[in-house]
Amino acid sequence: MAAKKQITARVLVACVIAGQPFEPNALVKGDAELLEPLIKVGELSSDKAAVEYCSKELEVEVVDLNATGEDAESDTDDNPDGEE
Repeated sequence: MAAKKQITARVLVACVIAGQPFEPNALVKGDAELLEPLIKVGELSSDKAAVEYCSKELEVEVVDLNATGEDAESDTDDNPDGEE
């Protein structure tokens, strides 16, 4: 089974992606099937120049939605060990 296609995109408007709030000029990386609909409606841009501008000129770090999404889910209310 092939890995899902990953894309990096620049956030153009304040929005919530995968349960996380983002402000304009943030950079997000995630599955194409999650991000492409947002690109189509104009909330994100996968334009290479736009992404490079944020990473090089604004020095914005890319948020990996896959890593943070899985981590956030595992750190929520479910705690089988009973540790605080």
